Amino acid sequence: MVRLFYYLSILNVFDAIITFIGLELSLIQEMNPIMNHIYQTNPVLFLLIKFTLSFCLYLFIILKKVPKSTSSRILTYFASGFYTIIFFVHCFWISTVFVNTY
Repeated sequence: MVRLFYYLSILNVFDAIITFIGLELSLIQEMNPIMNHIYQTNPVLFLLIKFTLSFCLYLFIILKKVPKSTSSRILTYFASGFYTIIFFVHCFWISTVFVNTY
């Protein structure tokens, strides 16, 4: 589980950067209505929230409080899989638009 928390926190940072670049260049749209509203209000706040979420995952690791229950494990695996798909979709969209533009 600790490795998955590391993975999710690192993936979240990369996704924040990729998403921010895609949004700034108008290559993608943020589909999460809450994060879209935050981005529209203040793009720096968008990044700050994403980075804070990653830091919170690291705190679980540092404080040795990573949940070990079955339900936590299932949720963490699901979140990892789903977030991996979203990250690669963002990368694909951006690379496709970028290649077609330049």
